[in-house]
Amino acid sequence: MTTKVARRARVAGEYIVLPRSAYGHLRSYGKNARYVVDAIEYVTWSIGRDLRRQRLATGLTQAEVARRAGIRVETLSRLENARGNPTVATVSKIVRAIHRASRPKARRPARAR
Repeated sequence: MTTKVARRARVAGEYIVLPRSAYGHLRSYGKNARYVVDAIEYVTWSIGRDLRRQRLATGLTQAEVARRAGIRVETLSRLENARGNPTVATVSKIVRAIHRASRPKARRPARAR
């Protein structure tokens, strides 16, 4: 799933609703469409891949992101390697931690004496 599709996904109760354009990606795996990939496995893999790409793009280690997100390093490692079933809350914490780190820090103006 591309980041563009992930941004259009929305949570509806216990389900994630994807746009119809994403269905083809869920049913086949890349160019080798000889077999069908389970949608949950694909989404888990896609989330992990996207989290790792974002983390590496900002130059952060897993330990730094985990500390900023308030989760264990093992949890982040499992998610990046598609070995877990992340909750929306956990993914949101990780994404916020990465985005906060990527924003330039605003300098506070010096106070007049």
